Amino acid sequence: MSGQIEKYSIILQCEGMGDCLYAIPVIKKLHSIVGANVQLSIFTHHPELFRKCPYVNKVHHITEKSEYSKYAKHIILFDTTKLPHFLVDTYDFISIPAGIGELSFREKQLEYFPVEEDKSEHFDVVINTSETWPSRSWPIENWQKLADYILSSGYSVAVVGKDTYSKHDQMWKRSLPLKGCTNLTNKLSLDQTYYTIKNCGLFITCQNGLSVLSGATDTEVIVLDMSIEWSKRAIYRNEDPHYKVTYVKGNCQLYCCSSFECPVYGEFRCIPTVEQVLEVVKIKLNFKDLKIYQKSNIN
Repeated sequence: MSGQIEKYSIILQCEGMGDCLYAIPVIKKLHSIVGANVQLSIFTHHPELFRKCPYVNKVHHITEKSEYSKYAKHIILFDTTKLPHFLVDTYDFISIPAGIGELSFREKQLEYFPVEEDKSEHFDVVINTSETWPSRSWPIENWQKLADYILSSGYSVAVVGKDTYSKHDQMWKRSLPLKGCTNLTNKLSLDQTYYTIKNCGLFITCQNGLSVLSGATDTEVIVLDMSIEWSKRAIYRNEDPHYKVTYVKGNCQLYCCSSFECPVYGEFRCIPTVEQVLEVVKIKLNFKDLKIYQKSNIN
């Protein structure tokens, strides 16, 4: 019957928060394609990300399989049997198997939909020290050296992040505090973490869920390189993967995509040194348009 509303479900299979955020532009595109006569509901490991998302009508936890039968059609997103994730742009990894092709740079705009009111404090610099795989983690002593320099230059610094256990990856992912910095690790909701990043002058992180979350802000961002080339995990703002984001590269162009050990060198030379990161940080802290409240001269 003409005008009858159909109900489709999206089964978003990824466990990681960052991957779920990458899926939102794809869901937005699906929402525009199916039109007003189709209501999209989502099954996901992270229902909190979609409570206020305007592109879905209803949100389920992925374990609510008894609800599947209520939907006329199921759209599987993040199907790891279709493409090699480590070799593909994450947006494309999600959108191509869904039958909608690649997203344009414009369509790859990241979004986040907070539920809570903004109760965050302002910090000149916010750091995420997340430790996951060796291929995309920085030693805590390197983070401390970076923080010591920023603090000694007169800037306020906070550390954000949350310890989580990934069943899929079978590992703890932890964010450690740093001496002299305001410790917000394991103290903020995701909404307040988002606001803290949104309202700071500069956010520094490895590639992870919070680097993707930062793509939904207008904040200046520094992302440390890893064993997967940056463009496959880029964040797009204003149709530009370089808008207010700098990917600090190390000393290797191999991009082996390994997680625990480089098959050629053993250690991951793609990860930048303290000196390489400091060089970029010094430049960024001198930007006159950063949201910096406390500032001293950089030598």
